[in-house]
Amino acid sequence: MAPVCERIWGLCPATLGGIPVIHYEKYRLSRLITVQELVSADYLQGVHLAAEEHVHKDAWELCVCMEGQLLVMKNRRCVLIDPGEIALIQPGTIHGIGSDRKETTAFIVSFTGGGEHLRSLQDSIVAASEEQLQLFSRMIEELKHSFVQDRDVLRLCHFDPSEDSPLGAEQMICSYLEQAIILLLRKVTMHQGEIVRTSRFKDAMQNYLAKQVSAYIDNHLSERLTVESIAENFHYSRSRLSTLFKAATGLGVGEVVTYRRICRAKILLLEQKKTIAQIAEEVGFTSPQYFSHKFMQEVGCSPSRYVAMVRGTAGE
Repeated sequence: MAPVCERIWGLCPATLGGIPVIHYEKYRLSRLITVQELVSADYLQGVHLAAEEHVHKDAWELCVCMEGQLLVMKNRRCVLIDPGEIALIQPGTIHGIGSDRKETTAFIVSFTGGGEHLRSLQDSIVAASEEQLQLFSRMIEELKHSFVQDRDVLRLCHFDPSEDSPLGAEQMICSYLEQAIILLLRKVTMHQGEIVRTSRFKDAMQNYLAKQVSAYIDNHLSERLTVESIAENFHYSRSRLSTLFKAATGLGVGEVVTYRRICRAKILLLEQKKTIAQIAEEVGFTSPQYFSHKFMQEVGCSPSRYVAMVRGTAGE
């Protein structure tokens, strides 16, 4: 009969002093998110904060509002963050974070690392789970005990480790932040109330990006939308965004822009409150002639003919 270790592991053991040596098959654990460095960390309580614009060349910035309301400016656009909400700001983005409310409490941390998985979240406001808020609270406490602060206020842009830093504190800080980000990714990719499996994560992130791009298109129809401008907003190259979007939807970004413009134009046409020229401008076409041309291509008739057909007056 084969030795016990050979029967269990299917291996032919070597011996060391007559004792069998089992050679285990090692498994390297994968890492979805790896925080490399902290750039800044601020815990703000009851203070006015001026939204001074700045940019981190290679660092992400995560903002979580705990009480009151935060004003986040990104690329000259303003967004209000309510209690329990998280905003993530992409490296290289001009931004500012402010509040004029004394009751505002917020935690803002900048860090390097994260990878491409975070890029689809950069234009999102996501509600934090109770578990995430607890992780941020633990991270704040570790930061307070780990680094020298000015007047006991946690506003760190230069990290001077404290002599009384608890054992393993810096690793705990990193771990809490990574866990919070993974929970954020799980939430936005959740399908029918269930956490997406690792094997489906790539598809789930593509679908989430496609939803974000589609929402952006709907909210900016009157502007000069191009594939390049949309890709720039999401910090992707034109070709990369086009590839990811088509993989998720089967459509090109430009196709969706035209389709959504025509859909919006149909609604405005049936309201009969504006001229074709006004409608063309409102939905982002460069001229009434070009609008009519694209409308004919998409719908199969002119805008005026469409209104007549829908209202049952064609041929009268």
